[in-house]
Amino acid sequence: MRAALVCALLGLSCGTEKVIHRGDVAECGGCHTQQYEQWSRSRHASSGESEVFRALLPQVEARWGKVARARCETCHQPGHAGDQTIGCASCHLAVGNREDANGALVVNVEAAVAGPGENTRAPHEVTPRRFFQAPNLCGTCHEVRGPGLLDEPTLSEFFAAPLEAGQTCTSCHDPHEAPGQVLLTKALALEVVDGAVVLTNVGAGHAVPTGMTAIRDVWVDVEVDGVLHERVIELGAELDASVFTESSFIRPRGLMRGASRRWLVPPGAGEVRASLHFSPVRAETARALGLEVEHRLLASERQAQ
Repeated sequence: MRAALVCALLGLSCGTEKVIHRGDVAECGGCHTQQYEQWSRSRHASSGESEVFRALLPQVEARWGKVARARCETCHQPGHAGDQTIGCASCHLAVGNREDANGALVVNVEAAVAGPGENTRAPHEVTPRRFFQAPNLCGTCHEVRGPGLLDEPTLSEFFAAPLEAGQTCTSCHDPHEAPGQVLLTKALALEVVDGAVVLTNVGAGHAVPTGMTAIRDVWVDVEVDGVLHERVIELGAELDASVFTESSFIRPRGLMRGASRRWLVPPGAGEVRASLHFSPVRAETARALGLEVEHRLLASERQAQ
């Protein structure tokens, strides 16, 4: 009843009569209320409005020029179907790409809406487009090749990972939802075993962290007999400046699927406590940009030696 009322107000039909769709999130959200609410809380919904993106954009342009700025905007503010965020059209009306990188999506607002299968009851045409199911769709924006230090090889990492046949991005990720720390806790396993603290990528089909690793921060602190050893394992990238636009290099330290990193517990130690931490923006970067520093405890492990 609610969906029918919304459709009537929008001048649409939620019955069997096919209509021409606009493809923007306001229209799609009229019938797809649950997906719209999930999307509204996701990073896709705030892709062009986040304070980190807005703070970094002029610095990227100052360092590498207007081409670099435009590359950021192509993915974060694509403008598909009039949406200035990554909305429904960016995936469901994508018919292909010009390359598997750099936001080179081809979106056709007059195309049938791509979905997981045929739906004859939808008020618009629905098709199981192959590109919609492929990792190349996500990878078009989640693979950036320059200019300068703007390299994000997530799609390349995915293709290099030892995955089971048929696995794709949506095997783990729901694109309507923010990935958040829930997936990080599933992707990373923290153990205290055999005299070592061990961190392993057990679940992600790419490196952890991935993407813009120069601003991500994942690390392990260890307390041994009450003495704190900070950052004994670090997964955030190594660089020589607070903000990557001022750095001369970026060295990713992420863990590929199945890979581990360990810290040896001192001989004769008693109680060992290990804790895994995550911040979406490095503390140094946040301070340099005048932003709040976020820090989350993801997991902890304890063992008496």
